[in-house]
Amino acid sequence: MPFEASRSRFRIPAWGICLVCLALAFLAACKGNPGASSGIPINTEAGLSDSPFISGDGQRLYFTYSRYDFGQWFLSGGAQPPVLSGPDRQGLHHSTNPFDESDIYVATRNPDGTWSEAVNLGLNGAYGDSGGMEINAGNTFVWLQGNGTARNIVMANRNPGGTWAPAFDPGPGINDHSAGALQDSPKLSADGRTLWFTSDRPAGHGGKDIWFSSSSGGSWSTPANVGAPVNTAGDEDRFWFSPGSPDLYWNGPAGIMHCFSGGSTCSGTPDAVTIPGCSLPSSVSVTDDGQRMYFACRVPETGRMKIMFSVMQDSGSWGVAHLVD
Repeated sequence: MPFEASRSRFRIPAWGICLVCLALAFLAACKGNPGASSGIPINTEAGLSDSPFISGDGQRLYFTYSRYDFGQWFLSGGAQPPVLSGPDRQGLHHSTNPFDESDIYVATRNPDGTWSEAVNLGLNGAYGDSGGMEINAGNTFVWLQGNGTARNIVMANRNPGGTWAPAFDPGPGINDHSAGALQDSPKLSADGRTLWFTSDRPAGHGGKDIWFSSSSGGSWSTPANVGAPVNTAGDEDRFWFSPGSPDLYWNGPAGIMHCFSGGSTCSGTPDAVTIPGCSLPSSVSVTDDGQRMYFACRVPETGRMKIMFSVMQDSGSWGVAHLVD
């Protein structure tokens, strides 16, 4: 499961942490629990729901879930281990290593505007899966998947019957496994031909930067740095845009950042987004009509994450944050 101490969204340290607990040995042997509770909300009282992504039409909400609560781990800078405390969702794979237990779930909007109970997306592997997003009305998905030793950006297409074809790796240019390098937070263009992602590979501006690559003839170009003013000497992550919107959003050192698009970068100076009711927002996505923003909000007192949304106001600012459930 991905997580990062200095930021408010899921990250997977490459080294991982192995917490071997005899009391959990039986659970670790199970891919899922057929007796998992029903009626589990998106925001649980314990455990972790993070990295939300709203579909362009606002009908599907994807997020990453783990039974482990990372709040105190985050607040202590990693000194306190994550706590196994959350409910067991149907299909969730189990692990005694909290950094390897996370799956992607999806909730569907009901006619009355509420959300259905989330279901396992069905493409999760045996290790941590996180940070996914769809294109093509949910028939193509891109996300971060662990394989036991590394974390790779992968993609998958849905079969006509609704099942998922095997995940495929877009290639070594995207997934850099040199010492200390990472890749995370993929974002596909609507036509599937441009991929933005986060990496700390060489030739960046410092820390983690946003990079992009284009697909032609079945292969991906050598990734290029998005450059300033999006990337700075600090950490940038989770790039978002919509085909019908002039707005670009991403996570930066000052929180969620925004600018108007000049292509794949800004046409002016970026500004920090203020969302009343959430002082530490991250992992933004917005519906195609530009009216609803979904994000993860860290609670300063507990370190826990809540998935929330905000509605665009007539003034052009974002309204008070509300829990999705």
